[in-house]
Amino acid sequence: MRHIPEIFAPVVLLVLLQGCFRVDPTDTLSDGISFAPDVASTKALLNADGLAHSGTKIQVYDYITGFDGTIGGNTVTSGQTVKYFSDRITYNNAAIWPYCNPSTGDPDATIAYPWTKTGTHMFFGWLTEDGTTSGLTVTDLFGSGQPTFNESTRVLSIPQKEMTTTTAQFDFSYSGVVSIAAASHTTGTPVPLQLHHLFSAMGLTILNTSGNTILLKSVTLTGMKNKRSATISFNAATPAVTTDNVASTNVVLFQSANQAGDTYIHEDQVKDLHDFMLMWPQTYAELDGAQLVVEYNVVDSNEQVSDDLTASVVLNQQTVFKSESKGMEAGTKYSFMLQFKKSTIDIYVRVLPWEYDEYDWDYSNHSISARGGTFKDGVLAFYRGTGENASEPTTDEWSAKSMRFTSRNEVMTGRFYIEAPTSGRWQITPYPVTAAQYFIVSPTSDEIDVNTDNGKAEFTVRVNPDLSPGSTQTLYFNVAVYFNGEWHDANSEFNRKNIKLVLDAN
Repeated sequence: MRHIPEIFAPVVLLVLLQGCFRVDPTDTLSDGISFAPDVASTKALLNADGLAHSGTKIQVYDYITGFDGTIGGNTVTSGQTVKYFSDRITYNNAAIWPYCNPSTGDPDATIAYPWTKTGTHMFFGWLTEDGTTSGLTVTDLFGSGQPTFNESTRVLSIPQKEMTTTTAQFDFSYSGVVSIAAASHTTGTPVPLQLHHLFSAMGLTILNTSGNTILLKSVTLTGMKNKRSATISFNAATPAVTTDNVASTNVVLFQSANQAGDTYIHEDQVKDLHDFMLMWPQTYAELDGAQLVVEYNVVDSNEQVSDDLTASVVLNQQTVFKSESKGMEAGTKYSFMLQFKKSTIDIYVRVLPWEYDEYDWDYSNHSISARGGTFKDGVLAFYRGTGENASEPTTDEWSAKSMRFTSRNEVMTGRFYIEAPTSGRWQITPYPVTAAQYFIVSPTSDEIDVNTDNGKAEFTVRVNPDLSPGSTQTLYFNVAVYFNGEWHDANSEFNRKNIKLVLDAN
C-alpha cells in the first residue's frame, strides 16, 4: 500500500467512509497497513502457489491495544483492546494484497487503513474464497451455516460438517496472530500473514499383487470421527483450535456404479480411486481401531468370478500407525494404499509432501522415478547367520515375509540395491517402539549414503542382550529414500512384502 500523507487526510476520510469501516484521521495516524499472506510449510491441499491465485480472498482483522486516541468515532485509552478494522483482501497478481471495494467486490488498491503511531496491532484472518477452484468459497463448504466470529472474544466458530468424497473441497485455512508494535513498524512493510490448514487430506490407492483380477465394489472407512465442529481462538500467537467429539460416521471412499461392480484392478495394477479428499484431523486414539471395509470379487485366470467377499482391514498400530504417531494431523496428506495379496489385504499409509504430485511413482514396475533420479531394482531381502558374518541367504530371499530369530546371538542382515543416478541416501525406521527396544538395528544413522558401495543398502538386526521379552515381539520396518531435497516413503518399492522379524518370548 502507498503512504498516505497527512495533508490528504480529508480526502482519505471520504474514501474510508464509503468503504467497510470508519476511522478518524487525527495526528496519531500515518502509513497505510498492507498484507502479504503466505501458506505455512505443510503437506495439505492449498500451497503457496495456489494461494497466490487470482480471486483468492482472505477476511482480515486488526485489533489494537496500548493506543491512546480516536478510532471509529470512539476514544480509546491504552488499557483497552479494541477492533480497529475488519475487511477482505484479494490476490491481485502482486505480493501485497489490496482490500475489497464494497460496491463492486473487486480489489481497490486506493483503500488503506493508516498505521497508528502508538499501540500494538494484532492481525489475523481466514480464507473465504479459493481462486484455484474456480471461485470455491466458504459458503460452498458450509452452506447456510456459515462460520461465525465473536468480535468480543475473538473466537471463530466453525459449524458442524460431515466430510465425504462429495463435499466441496474448500481447504479452509486460518492465520496465526501477528502482533506488531506501531513504533517498530517500517514504512511500506506488509504484514506477513501466514495461513494454516484446518483439515487434513486422505487419498485411496489400490495395488493388486494377488495373481488374480480384483472386481472392486466398495471401500468404506468406519469408526472415524468425521462429522465435527470446531472453534478457533485468536487470543495467542498460535490460535487454539478445538474440535467437538461427535459419534463416528462411515465414509464411503469408493462405490461402484452398479451393484455387480464395474471397477477391475488387474494383476500388478495400481489405481487411484479418487483425488485427495479433505478430512477432519484425527488423533491416534481416535484412529486406533477404525477399519477399512472392502467389498470385492476375485476373477481368476479362467474368468470365473467368486462370490461376494468382504474384508475388514483394521487401522491399528502395527499395520498402519506407529506408536509415536499423532494420528492424522491438520495440514498433512495421507495416502492409504490397500494391497491385495494372495490371501490377505494389507494397508499402508504414506505421509506425502505437496510436491509428491510432481513425481511419477510406477508401482507396476516397482520403481520410483523423478526428474532428478531413479530408485529401482530393490527388494528388501534378509540374510541370516551367526556372529558378525551374516552371509547365508534365506531359503527364499525374494518372498520371505516373516523371519524368526532361531537363537539369541543370531544376526539378520537386510539388503537391497538402489540404482541411483543422483543420490543413494536411505533410511530404515523400525517400529513399533514397544518391540524395537528388544532389537539392535545398525547403523543408527538417519541418512545412509550408498553411492560409494555400488548401490548396496545394508543394515543388521540383532537381539538386545539386555532385555528379555515376556511376550513375542514383532518388528516392522519403514524404508525411505531421498531425492530432490525430500524424503519419500519407499515401502511399496523395497519392502513390498511388509517384512517383519519375530522374537519369541523367553
